[in-house]
Amino acid sequence: MKEEKESFLAVARRQQAIIFLLSLLIILSAIRVEARITKAADRLNGTFFRQLLTDSGEILTSPGRWGKNDWLTFSLSLTASLAWWPVDSSIHDWIADSHPATLTSISRFFSDLGHPLSLIGAISVGYLAGELTDSSSIRQTCLLSAESLLITELIVQAGKISSGRARPYTLEGSSSFHPFTLKGDWQSFPSGHSSAAWALASTLSSRTEKHYLQVLFYSLATGVSLSRLILDKHFASDVVASSLLGYYIGRKISHKASQPAKKTDRLSVSLSVLPGLMSVNFSYQL
Repeated sequence: MKEEKESFLAVARRQQAIIFLLSLLIILSAIRVEARITKAADRLNGTFFRQLLTDSGEILTSPGRWGKNDWLTFSLSLTASLAWWPVDSSIHDWIADSHPATLTSISRFFSDLGHPLSLIGAISVGYLAGELTDSSSIRQTCLLSAESLLITELIVQAGKISSGRARPYTLEGSSSFHPFTLKGDWQSFPSGHSSAAWALASTLSSRTEKHYLQVLFYSLATGVSLSRLILDKHFASDVVASSLLGYYIGRKISHKASQPAKKTDRLSVSLSVLPGLMSVNFSYQL
């Protein structure tokens, strides 16, 4: 019995090492971006933390500034998420009765891959690689990814506590809610893994023009989302809504970073006095 346990732990450690290395390779594969002037921080310093606080505030208060297109996007996303609610229990029962053991093992791999702590660890190593190679592009990509994850996690945790939706394995049904709770069994919505995976995927995809990498990022994020269903951790509506949440936050952060830095208009006035001549010079710098 002891030998079986040690063998299981050894396999688990190897899987974790593979997951970590794979995550790192995924991060580093997206470091090639267009050279452009951006407002995003490229070092872990006070500028980054000010940027994090500013972007967090802008995202949390953004509904107050939404236009017609934004409200349309929100409405469509909300409808797409709620459309799964009536069939949440049916999907849960179907998955529980039909999926093979092999699929469970694969799902555990994707679930570990998409754990927010695993993603933060991979981003940290990627940032260190950017420091060692003196690559502003790598550092900026990693910091934008970290920012997307941190803001997403903030919203996710607030949603879990306030909604208190029972997880599928509790067998309480898809309409069981226990608002304002810290109990893990009642934190099905939102899905932290799904939102984190999609936040990272959308951020990395916006930092590369290679379509095969974009397909890879979103495919892995999809795998993470599906794994949470198969492992009986979330309902389908949880996963859909959380994936959309992470996607939009990642796009928002990366889009803002890609905007050219604003230049300050400057007006200067100089006075020249020469024998028999006095002139006033104006210059305006765009």
